[in-house]
Amino acid sequence: MVSAEARGDYSWLFDLVAVDPVIRHRALARHQAILAAASDALHHSNALWAAHYRSRSSQTRLGAALDQARADFRWHQEQTIYGPLHALRGAPDGDEVARALWAPFAVLYLRWEAECPDEWGAPESWMWSRWGTKEGVLRRLDRGGLPEDIQPQIAELILAALRRPYRCKDWAYACLVRHLDDPPFLHEVEMLASADDPAVQLRAQFVLHVAAHPEQRITRTSWRRWLNAAG
Repeated sequence: MVSAEARGDYSWLFDLVAVDPVIRHRALARHQAILAAASDALHHSNALWAAHYRSRSSQTRLGAALDQARADFRWHQEQTIYGPLHALRGAPDGDEVARALWAPFAVLYLRWEAECPDEWGAPESWMWSRWGTKEGVLRRLDRGGLPEDIQPQIAELILAALRRPYRCKDWAYACLVRHLDDPPFLHEVEMLASADDPAVQLRAQFVLHVAAHPEQRITRTSWRRWLNAAG
């Protein structure tokens, strides 16, 4: 688990969404290099585990090498954006300090996908399912609630998701609507409900429905059920 004092070590991650392309690409190269090292350590760990299993013995030297390879993998992975995301996911519900500390990195992950989709989606930029991670981030924010300082960014991310062509797991943004008591945000959604694009209209109307019924749990099928009822 990443300690609270280590947040400063992750400040460079915010350069992944920097407007300056030189700064952004430098951060991207750093992130991808660390992930490559983590991947190498994981492959080494898997090879050592296979050798250890085949040997059918408790060879001390082989076991120690396996432990070191696993530690190398964890260390490198935790230096990337996955470190803060793991810290947020592992924080107990109700831990307001951890939520305030790590939630901005969850927003960063979502901004990275929204603003730099090609860099975010490059094979070198992730190890596990990037779409699964996106859904997990949105679900974790819904479960823990939104610290006040990230709410404006979340509102902008929801509006961006409404305006653009659908991307995988965008449906989970609807989970966060009930956490936003923001009249200007709802006004923007109402404007989109009259947009020229019929798909944008429907998505905005669904968000307004969710805002009006915050007690309803949002799942993958909520959108389809609402469409059927509205049609």
